[in-house]
Amino acid sequence: MIAYIISGGNFGNCVDYVTRRSLEEKLNGEQSKRQKSDERKWESNSGADIIDHLSKDWQLLAATADMRIYEGRKAMADDIARPTRRRKPIKDPVGHISLDFHPKDAPRMADDLMAEIAQEYMTQMGLTDTPYIVVRHNDKAHPHCHIVFSRVDNAGKILTQTTNFKKNERVCKALNKKYGLNIGKSKLNTDVSKLRGKEKVRYQLVRDIAAIYLSSSVSDWRAFVDLLRKNGITVREKIGKSGRVNLYYGIGKHEFWYKKLDPFFSRENIEQKFKARREKQQAPKAQSQPSAQPQQQPQSQTKPQQPKPIVIPPLPDTVYGFKIDSFRQRDYQEGKFISIGICEPGGVVPINHWIWFDFDKGKPVMSSTYPIDHKIPETFLQQLAAKQSASSPSPGGGIRFSSPSLVGNVPEEQGFAHGGGVSDDFKHFLELHPGMSIEEAWHRFCDQQKAKQRNKGPKLH
Repeated sequence: MIAYIISGGNFGNCVDYVTRRSLEEKLNGEQSKRQKSDERKWESNSGADIIDHLSKDWQLLAATADMRIYEGRKAMADDIARPTRRRKPIKDPVGHISLDFHPKDAPRMADDLMAEIAQEYMTQMGLTDTPYIVVRHNDKAHPHCHIVFSRVDNAGKILTQTTNFKKNERVCKALNKKYGLNIGKSKLNTDVSKLRGKEKVRYQLVRDIAAIYLSSSVSDWRAFVDLLRKNGITVREKIGKSGRVNLYYGIGKHEFWYKKLDPFFSRENIEQKFKARREKQQAPKAQSQPSAQPQQQPQSQTKPQQPKPIVIPPLPDTVYGFKIDSFRQRDYQEGKFISIGICEPGGVVPINHWIWFDFDKGKPVMSSTYPIDHKIPETFLQQLAAKQSASSPSPGGGIRFSSPSLVGNVPEEQGFAHGGGVSDDFKHFLELHPGMSIEEAWHRFCDQQKAKQRNKGPKLH
């Protein structure tokens, strides 16, 4: 399950959207012209027309006790808006949250369970003491529902939780774990043909921005903005009252704050991704540049050519926001595949991806599918074995290091150069401090171990 936080300025329009008013009017045909008189009639017939509606496209799952659900859409919208009249008007007083569940959860997602999860979500988010309705939609493959509520509670206080996207992420993770739910579908997978009005524009805009971001020809912010504008998408930065710079994307007459599209689309985040992309693109080029070679000798004096060694360039320090540690870097450069967790746009829980070096293409490859067919060439395995053999300790005593960063005189301390070899802890320390000489690293390591012993305190007998 994932939750999309939306907000708006008109309670009537939001209630009409979640209860499919336009679809009802279409199905009622000639009765659509008498919609206003029909709503007055609903007040006297116990609301049969709105509860037992024609489309079967939606259903009311839950509502606060004081909601006039039997008097039509206008009455419900008026009841939800009631707390906003206790204070000065605010911008976007309508709270609107969409809870999207994975298609795999559809068989067990009964109405009562969905209503329970929706109400618990509101409680954990702190959206309490405010009128609301929960409406389920049946127009898509994945189960989902909409919560419409007032962003002003019954005491006249503004509910700021609707802008707390980090809290929304934590609450979704907790509910997924509690109810054993799968991660809901991303906006990128939403069928926009079934949406209407501003919602359809918003979801389509997310897909268009994501497609341009993923374009291999774009590697910096300026090129990204230029390509967006060529495709009719405007980008505008505006300084808010707090002094922070807010980013807005727009198309046509509609404009959206980036967080209402997807928090991934912040300028800071996208520029970081572009930086990582440039580093990744430049790494293979740096390795492939030929070094200065001496003039070739006459053919009669040339030695037989040795097979060219296979070099796997290191990965960037971060890949799509995931930090590549030294252990993953080592495994990758030994030809193995490594796993990382990446959140898709709009996602909450990271999805496992695998990265490996494609020896045929000569470049790294990433996929969310387990690389069952990945094979390491025999020549590379032989090359790796020869390298490891050359860096192993020699029988005559002493230790040889193959890494250039470890070149230096080996200290004489007992248990290190002339003792039982290098401990695993010290090897790990060396990997974390590649720029240090052996002497400096050893002294720093010993000081660190002594400090740990002092922190343990006296032993109790």
